[in-house]
Amino acid sequence: MLMRTSTISPSTVESAVVHQTDWEAIRRQFRLSPDYIHLASSQFIASHPEPVRLAIEAYRNEIDLNPVQYTLANENKRAQRVRDAAADYLGILNPDQIALTDSTTMGLGLLYMGLTLTKDQEIVAPEDDYYSHLEAIRMCARRTGASYRHFKLYNDLNTVTVESLVTTVIETITDKTRVVGLSWVHSNTGIKLPIRRIGEEIAELNKNRDEKTKVIFIVDGVHGFGVETETFDELNCDFLVTGTHKWLYGPRGTGIIAGRDDSWQLIDPVIPTFTEVMDDVIQHKHRPERMDGKQMTPGGFHSLEHRWALTDAFKFVKSIGKEQIKERIHSLNRYCKERLHRMDHVTLHTPISELLSAGIIAFEVDGYSTKQTVAHLLSHRIVCTAAPYFLSYARFTPGIYNTFEEIDEALRVIADMKE
Repeated sequence: MLMRTSTISPSTVESAVVHQTDWEAIRRQFRLSPDYIHLASSQFIASHPEPVRLAIEAYRNEIDLNPVQYTLANENKRAQRVRDAAADYLGILNPDQIALTDSTTMGLGLLYMGLTLTKDQEIVAPEDDYYSHLEAIRMCARRTGASYRHFKLYNDLNTVTVESLVTTVIETITDKTRVVGLSWVHSNTGIKLPIRRIGEEIAELNKNRDEKTKVIFIVDGVHGFGVETETFDELNCDFLVTGTHKWLYGPRGTGIIAGRDDSWQLIDPVIPTFTEVMDDVIQHKHRPERMDGKQMTPGGFHSLEHRWALTDAFKFVKSIGKEQIKERIHSLNRYCKERLHRMDHVTLHTPISELLSAGIIAFEVDGYSTKQTVAHLLSHRIVCTAAPYFLSYARFTPGIYNTFEEIDEALRVIADMKE
């Protein structure tokens, strides 16, 4: 159960995880308090692993020593390294398709505020999608005069299938639909949508539409990114928006937007950029002919040491391996869900099937409100969260630093909550 501060170097860990997937060595990279079982941080806001902490400290020290010279010499160069690392992780050949943001919410806001829609077009999204996504859609509709429509993904979670989800999304699209906004993994129930299949079906629909009416597919990917292994091309979406301070365990206050080259041409920048484009405009009055992620990256000064250290987060997870991380998270979640499902005083709101779930486990305990469940577990030094929705469930989110023994302890406490 105990989590200890690391005393081994990042290079030692990298060697260990590559050859043995030494989860105990990986676990020691996080400075999480040993007084608690942390079953929420992966989904909420990450503890920095040692390589990320060291990178942040090194950059912060250099900036503090000579802020002007170090920033001028490194800002664009270090940011490009982040784009390179993100592109490599997502299998994108051109790193300039990546925009750097501070969060998923910022990314969604930038995209929807940058869209040009007409009054006879609409945006569709599930009625139980996350607040930030629905609000970005509402504000886009208000600004452009377009309409927006919410739809129900399913009536009974117990009967949901991949095929039923694909059918529901595709059947909600009409001739008016210009944008479909979906979350890869829903943070209230933990259900994972078959984004790849949905993207394939949307691509088929678009074959019969002209360029001005093709469906734009925007995905909030924050709870799949870092857990699942699909590349950007495999997801078949126009834009993938995600924070990188959750399942990727990246620096707090970082995120990205990945977009197709042709899809970026549909977006106008919302905030002036500080990338190399700024110098071209100032010196030569020249702007690039084509839009890309660089131009969509908001300017102004950010937490530079955090943004630059995102490169080290990508290196950290790559050293472990995307497939190894996926299997570890899914195995911990599968173990937990199967045992919760067997408890007759617990209602599991997340599908057990790995085709329909990722790293979030939503549940209710009979006789306890969600708030009471979270408080009761915390009284036993077990950290979980309540979903910020009208219908709110308690959530466990086992990540790469958790163990099966920790899950057993959490399950023991829940078992004892039976009236």
